[in-house]
Amino acid sequence: MLGTIYLGGGGSPDDELPVWTDMLQGARRILYWPFALSGDMLEGADAWLRGNLTGRWPSAHVSTWTTLNGHSTEELADFDILFIGGGNTFDLLEHVMLHGFAEPVRRFIASGGSFYGGSAGAILASDDIGIAEAYDDNKTGLTILEGLGLTPGATVLPHYGPDEEATGRRWSQKQGITVLGIPERSGLKISGGQARVLGREPIHVIGAAGTTIVRPGELLPAM
Repeated sequence: MLGTIYLGGGGSPDDELPVWTDMLQGARRILYWPFALSGDMLEGADAWLRGNLTGRWPSAHVSTWTTLNGHSTEELADFDILFIGGGNTFDLLEHVMLHGFAEPVRRFIASGGSFYGGSAGAILASDDIGIAEAYDDNKTGLTILEGLGLTPGATVLPHYGPDEEATGRRWSQKQGITVLGIPERSGLKISGGQARVLGREPIHVIGAAGTTIVRPGELLPAM
């Protein structure tokens, strides 16, 4: 059984409320990977997520791994949702690859686990994270930019707005792939071979034929 993939535009929990509401219904065990963050933001990540879940989803139990060091890939089976938020996309991918967790995450989803990626986490779900170069500093010197491949043939551009359209078009033309422009007040649910927009704003699907606007509740065209 293939799990469900949720991609958020990188807004606040209130911005992404329709995504979180769908994702968290019935979910009990959440694994949070905040290590795209650093410094005080990393230290406060666990409290941030718990604080945003307590009021609306009090039965959700959060386990936060601030590093993959010391953790086994078999531990993923203990959770319902893998939650990966924002930060530096290159740092995030480098850490996942260094510890050999990319393929185990794919297996986790293939066996029925759900995945949430917001901002950097959403880009990580793509075939290639290179689009992040427009926003993040690749201070790790990462050269292999292969993501998790959860959106075959497409890459995700979160925090999407009018100012990001040129970046999306340029990347689509350069790589010959589809770019999914997801605003902060929107998200995407991929389940059962279909991708549906969840949120308050439309998603822009940028490809060779131009841009298609897909509104909340509608299905994306086949990618």
